[in-house]
Amino acid sequence: MTGKYMSGSEYSASLSAALNSYWQALEVRWTKEAGKTLYGGTAAVPAAPEPVRWQVPPDSWRHLTTACKVVAWAMNDGTPENRPNECDGWSVPDARYVECKALDVFRQVGDWAWAKREQLSRAVPDLAAGPELSFLEEAHGTLRSIGVAMRSEGSVGDHALTGAVDRMAIGQNDNANRAWLTGWTGLAANSLKGGFLSTVKPTLVNQAALCDWLASCYSVRGTVIHATRNNILNVIGHLTRELGEVIVTPVDLSKPKLVVSYASQVWTIAQITFEVLKNVGAVGTVLGLVDFALGKSDSVTTEYKYAQMSDFFALVDTSVRTLHSEMDSAEAEYAKAVNAINAAIASVDRTTLELYDITQHSPDGDDSDPNASARFAVDVNVVLQIAQDCYEAAEGYSQLLNKLATTSYSDGQLAGRGLTPIAADQGVIELREDIESFFSTTTTRYLTAADRIKAAAKLYVQNDEAQRERYNKTISEWRKLGLGEFGQRNRIDTDPDKEGVQN
Repeated sequence: MTGKYMSGSEYSASLSAALNSYWQALEVRWTKEAGKTLYGGTAAVPAAPEPVRWQVPPDSWRHLTTACKVVAWAMNDGTPENRPNECDGWSVPDARYVECKALDVFRQVGDWAWAKREQLSRAVPDLAAGPELSFLEEAHGTLRSIGVAMRSEGSVGDHALTGAVDRMAIGQNDNANRAWLTGWTGLAANSLKGGFLSTVKPTLVNQAALCDWLASCYSVRGTVIHATRNNILNVIGHLTRELGEVIVTPVDLSKPKLVVSYASQVWTIAQITFEVLKNVGAVGTVLGLVDFALGKSDSVTTEYKYAQMSDFFALVDTSVRTLHSEMDSAEAEYAKAVNAINAAIASVDRTTLELYDITQHSPDGDDSDPNASARFAVDVNVVLQIAQDCYEAAEGYSQLLNKLATTSYSDGQLAGRGLTPIAADQGVIELREDIESFFSTTTTRYLTAADRIKAAAKLYVQNDEAQRERYNKTISEWRKLGLGEFGQRNRIDTDPDKEGVQN
């Protein structure tokens, strides 16, 4: 056990042990109830699902109420290991032998207890076969690390993605260089609003927010499973204890009841995500992340009290229905939040989700923006730095994309009862696929921008000897360091390998 949650095999073993303890305690308790019934002169065993197999003859009642050692065992002990193997049927009051099949009655009671165990096993939410929470936790951790790498405190290997993006977005691009790029791309002459440079930072911020949100989705799904499993064991343990018998297998009552639904926390995170997606300039907004599979303890302690066996079984039914209703409620909130975020994404400008497409415009500009090289004097090294930043960003995104792709290994574990996914689980998978697509497209667009900016810089310096020398010197350094197309480009992958992905 990880300390936070049980593995699938650990839960399955714990469930089996809890059900066995319940069965053993129930058999002892029901046996005692049946013994008291026979001793009282009736075969109407409390809460019996069927009539007893032995219809007691009139001559046998005096034996059962005075001398039957099987009935005496049932009333005073009731444990299968101490059950007598036979009864000779000697009736003291009559001083004769009569028919005694009390053992058959108590074996039948044992069958009823086992049937109730099996009924409870089938009735509780079916989570024994999965999901395997370690897969969801690994995906959660990967997404959190991606979110960190996309903020100022993160880096990808030796390449700081956020540094490259920040240099392009603010800082070192003076008005002349911005104007040159404006004219070159054919955008409005006085700004890059809605264009490439103005989308690099919002794209990064939005994608980081979506990764954080996706991490929280994996956590919420894991928490629903973890808390429900925990509460199943909690319910069975308390029901077993309330039967009030000494049993062979100790009852594990160490698991407090957990709150299954993280609805309020899910919606808080969802609302922050909405704000990030709506406000393009919301730089620096960071989502509060849900820790993986740490359900809160429920302060309400349920008391299991009953007067009759029929009342006890009614309590069992109520407890099982509560387990299902709590899980249903949690999954409904999970689904609402996932659907709301997916709807919000659909309404967001795609250029702030996957970067502005620089290929929309001709390198020669348009009618309102004549050829940039004829209008603006720029430092070609600054232009090449922008190209290099694009290569750096592309490489950073490529590395993150490969990490993101590994979260698909957990697809088969995004599921509920019977390892069957609900619509919200499919929605999370679709969201992850959307984010992968955003990363892949962003990587490609940074590569395209880098190539085109570098090519435009080369054309720009053709008639300027000083600028050409600067250009050649910078390209020589690129070649020496393996930057740009001199090695770096080959390390950039927009289609990561997904061999071994679960179906």
